[in-house]
Amino acid sequence: MFKKLVLILVVCLSLQAKSQNSVENEEIVDNSISTQLFTKCFENLNYGAEFLEKNPKWRDTKICSLMTCMMLLSFQDKEVQLMGEGRLVGIATQLYLEGNPVILIMGMDSYLEEKKKNENLQDDDRIVYISYAECTSPPFLRKAAEIVNNQTRFLIKKNKTL
Repeated sequence: MFKKLVLILVVCLSLQAKSQNSVENEEIVDNSISTQLFTKCFENLNYGAEFLEKNPKWRDTKICSLMTCMMLLSFQDKEVQLMGEGRLVGIATQLYLEGNPVILIMGMDSYLEEKKKNENLQDDDRIVYISYAECTSPPFLRKAAEIVNNQTRFLIKKNKTL
């Protein structure tokens, strides 16, 4: 189970944050706001802390970003899934409170939609769109995106009614 998480994280990190230009052999790093927020580590998440403390193999694992917490929903262990869900809600809330509400999107050319919608971050409640998958994604990623999006929309709606 732990090996599965590490493998998924390594693959995602290598695909998400960096790519290499083979023509000029230069490294290209994606410093976009969406990538920064998708991989930003929130050290103060305490949901699931008891689980992490009682399971030594998880203690040194950094489960503090949207990307890593989304992967927790792929585990069969319900306690791990609940920890992931709680942490996703916490991250969405913290991002909202920082002034960076996020909406996770997927689908064909969603990275282009992300880029276009993020050109002006002063519109539509300052939402930052993050493309997490192209075309299709596994059910656990769709569920994770739904959790984050529902929390973000709840906070936006709640703020408008105050």
